[in-house]
This record gives sequence, C-alpha cells and structure tokens, in this order.
Amino acid sequence: MNRDKFLSEIIGSPWSDRACSFDKTDCWGLVVLYYRHVKGIELHHVDGYESGADFLTCHEDVKTHWESVEHPVNDSMVTFYHGDKPVHVGVLISPGKVLHSRGDNGTVRIDSLLAMMRIYSSVGYMVYAEV
Repeated sequence: MNRDKFLSEIIGSPWSDRACSFDKTDCWGLVVLYYRHVKGIELHHVDGYESGADFLTCHEDVKTHWESVEHPVNDSMVTFYHGDKPVHVGVLISPGKVLHSRGDNGTVRIDSLLAMMRIYSSVGYMVYAEV
C-alpha cells in the first residue's frame, strides 16, 4: 500500500489502548501498521504489550530492534519524552510532520514536529535496524 492510501485510510481512526487496526489504534499500534502496510516490514513482537505492560517497559524492549539517529529521517520512529521517560511515539512522514495516535479520546492525525516538541520535554529518532 502506498503512503498516501495508508494515510487516507488511517487518519481519524480513534485511539484505543493496545489496539492495532485501521478501526482503532494506539501510538505503537500505528507504528506497527505503518511499517506493515507502507514499508512491508513486520516489526518484532513486544512481549507484554497486549497484556497492558506499561509503555516504558514496551519501549525498552522495542529499542533493541531500532538504531538511534541524531537527526530526523523520513519514516523514522519519533519518540517523545517527559523527562527521561518515553511516553509517546509516532512516524515522521515528511520533514517536520509526525503521524501519531494520541490518547485522551484522540485520533490518528498529522501534527507539526515543532508543535509536538512544545508538548514534550525531548524527542528522539530511530530507524528500524532489522535485527
């Protein structure tokens, strides 16, 4: 599926904790869907994710399959932090634009990276390393 078709189908889907479908998804589920349908890559399974393990634990497990990069790269995973704790992820879909699914009755949407950086204390970028 090309990126434009994916975006037209996923934008506006409601956020739902631990969900990973076009009908509803959380932030990690959105990254999984993007990589599956746009990049043709099945991401490594995160033990405990479906059972409700906290986001920090899941993020730490995921990091072993990704490589940190200093600067944003299209299709990279963007991780947002409060202090040193990762709390949200999305996909950089173009310079300065992040696709993400936000909680609190939110939906899948595209926001400016700069606007997102005002909400969180720091940001990190990772490319899939296919380990």
